[in-house]
Amino acid sequence: MADAPSTHGGAPPDGIAIEPTLVLTFSGRGNGGTQRRRIPREGFLLGREEVVFDDAFEDARMAVRHAEVRIEAGRVLLRDLGSPIGTRLNGQVLVGERALEAGDVVRLGDTLLVYAPSPPSTGIAEPELVGASAAMIAVRRSVDAVAARKHMVVVTGETGTGKEVVARLVHQRSGRAGPFVAVNCGTFTEGLLASDLFGHVRGAFTGAVSEQQGLFRAARGGTLLLDEVAEIPLALQANLLRVLEMSEVRPVGGARDIATDVRVIATSNRELVDLVQAGRFRADLYSRLAQWTIRLPSLRERREDIPALTSHLLARCDGLGRKLTPDLAEALLVHDWPLNVRGLLTVLSVAVVSAPEEEPLSLGPEVRLALWTTRSMVVGAKLEPEALVLDKADLTRLMERFQGKVAAAARHVGITRPKLYRLLWAQGIKPAGFRVG
Repeated sequence: MADAPSTHGGAPPDGIAIEPTLVLTFSGRGNGGTQRRRIPREGFLLGREEVVFDDAFEDARMAVRHAEVRIEAGRVLLRDLGSPIGTRLNGQVLVGERALEAGDVVRLGDTLLVYAPSPPSTGIAEPELVGASAAMIAVRRSVDAVAARKHMVVVTGETGTGKEVVARLVHQRSGRAGPFVAVNCGTFTEGLLASDLFGHVRGAFTGAVSEQQGLFRAARGGTLLLDEVAEIPLALQANLLRVLEMSEVRPVGGARDIATDVRVIATSNRELVDLVQAGRFRADLYSRLAQWTIRLPSLRERREDIPALTSHLLARCDGLGRKLTPDLAEALLVHDWPLNVRGLLTVLSVAVVSAPEEEPLSLGPEVRLALWTTRSMVVGAKLEPEALVLDKADLTRLMERFQGKVAAAARHVGITRPKLYRLLWAQGIKPAGFRVG
């Protein structure tokens, strides 16, 4: 598209043209499917009676003319039009006009949108890889390119981004008749890992009462996943390199090599190049493994996929079909998700358990605490438990649940009893009024 404006958020993957796109992720009707709308050069208005997506917004809290999106000098600008409740950008009230960055979350009333520059729709659908963001389209293209080849593959990405899901997908689409076998390289000592990978002969060491074939032979004709390959000790890396180069394994204690036909996929939550430069991973082994690399995006890099992931994950935690309140939807969209999809599943599980069946999932104290806990997982984060925010409705529900017992309620949400007393006093809530008997 020759006249497409430049967008924030980095260069387009693989030279693909990127279109400025607004994604409707949550409307007043609940957390249904997402809708995408390319932003035209002339921009458009966002309001209760505007038909920007398939239908007019059905949101009583949205103003008739709430905000304006326009393109100027290659930037996509958002401006509030004086709506009574204002426009929120990334959880904060928008003041004046702001240029949108990829991943920005816009809230108008109870409607949530994400600015997500993306390639034109490709029609690619892959149920194992949830999401239609530009980053996930690039992952699918990468899987398509390498799956049917013999190349070894390295899959990198933060914890919880789905590296094993991608590895399994590569295997499923490889056409290889053998099994998919996975081993976490960080769970074994050096001696045990060698035996686990290459096998051992009877009597090779104390306790070796019978021969073991090892995972390389167990995966014959299929795929062997070396999960967290960076955890393999340097001494064993040389042995692994020889196996990959010769397509032969020698069991621990054995005297002869055994041919093997295995495609190896390695995953790491750290960049292997950085570890090579630090002397913690062999350069020749990296060169052998990284015949193709698939890098998985973090969840904060593809916020527009969070609604689809939420629906998918709710089915796994007894919450199939449950709706979300606007406040919870906004909290999920603006969260940093250091644990990525795994962290999202944890928070949704807490939300399902803490919300009565007949009510939508809400941003209650238990969910706020779960969000705070996942945020505190960031290395070097300095968060105090007092950062947990409880409003009057949260505190009232907390007192009802614990019948005015402040100590028990404080332990439940992870703050001190004096802190909870101060919060109750500030909201004019008296615990005695909730006590029974």
